[in-house]
Amino acid sequence: MVFWNETDIGLAVIGGALIGIATSLHYIVKGRVTGFSGILYSIVTYDLPSFFWKVSLMMGVMMASSIFYLAYGTEKAIIDGGTPAYDDLSILTQIGWGGAIIAGFCVGFGTKMGNGCTSGHGVCGLPRLAPRSIVAVSCFMGMGLLTASIKENFIPLEHPEPIDYDHEACAITTLILGFVIILIMAGFQYVKNKELLIDLVVGTLVGFIFGLGLAISGMVKRSKIIGFLAINERWDPTLIFVMVTPVVINFFAFRAKEKPYLNTKYEIPTNNVIDWKLVCGATIFGFGWGVGGFCPGPAFALFPQFTVHINILFMGTLVIGQLSANYFVKWVDERKKYDQIKPQQEQQSKEQQQKEQLPDISKQQLAETPSDRKNDAPDNTAKIN
Repeated sequence: MVFWNETDIGLAVIGGALIGIATSLHYIVKGRVTGFSGILYSIVTYDLPSFFWKVSLMMGVMMASSIFYLAYGTEKAIIDGGTPAYDDLSILTQIGWGGAIIAGFCVGFGTKMGNGCTSGHGVCGLPRLAPRSIVAVSCFMGMGLLTASIKENFIPLEHPEPIDYDHEACAITTLILGFVIILIMAGFQYVKNKELLIDLVVGTLVGFIFGLGLAISGMVKRSKIIGFLAINERWDPTLIFVMVTPVVINFFAFRAKEKPYLNTKYEIPTNNVIDWKLVCGATIFGFGWGVGGFCPGPAFALFPQFTVHINILFMGTLVIGQLSANYFVKWVDERKKYDQIKPQQEQQSKEQQQKEQLPDISKQQLAETPSDRKNDAPDNTAKIN
């Protein structure tokens, strides 16, 4: 049996459209792909000068989600007839302590190795018909469906007692904190480089619209994501509409202009190689997604509904996973270069040893020039009297 709620489907389309508008706006105005895993990694590694607009984008997501959480919480539906806007804590914490750690690490490791998540490869990659994104989406969707189906149908769910907070206070704090951080960064940019202020404005706007899309579509609800990934008698198709709607919008929007309004060119990935890192990374991400039900964007949107499982364990291990993947890929690349250089070095060493083992007379002969040998040759011509 399929769980079909027409109100939720309608909200999924509206939310997906907002996600499409946000990513199209970012692409058309600044020429940028909105990939949350890459944005998070740049923030963690303090990648300048993009650090400030990327933080502002994340703050925009958190602020939008905070407003929606304060308005609806876990008991009210956005529209009558739909399911509650946010999951109850007991559903969020079903991920379990171990599940949060495993899921976070795999999501971080996989998205870094595979260079993207549902937003980068899915929402922004598929509309460009990027071969790498098509392969990546196939890998993480397939593994996510398989993992969640096995976990939800055959492995007993954990039911840890959620730590009770004043979540209304958490949402208010998140909203104020996001606003203050944006103001501080705007002041800093005003002093250092006024031209980059527009990046903060665009980033905040894109993040805010994207956050609204996540909240309205139900992507902040673990029950919706796992409900889609786990194939059982209560399968929930809502996520399909959340994914397809922005892809359709971006398919046309990404082709609307030859170059962005506020940039000289589109900053899109140029790597079209489908290698083991892409396939393995996307598959590992899919496994973590199937275990936890979250990827970086929705997890960030859940800061207003703060839980130790998602906002500390999952997000913390996600960052550790990204850093680990970066070091692992570097190690593999360096090892590959060494393996390519090693045979050349061994061949040169072998030739050097052969030269050193030549007898002295051979070395002397090699050192002599043809003219020397001609002069030293005996004169056997007959003398004519």
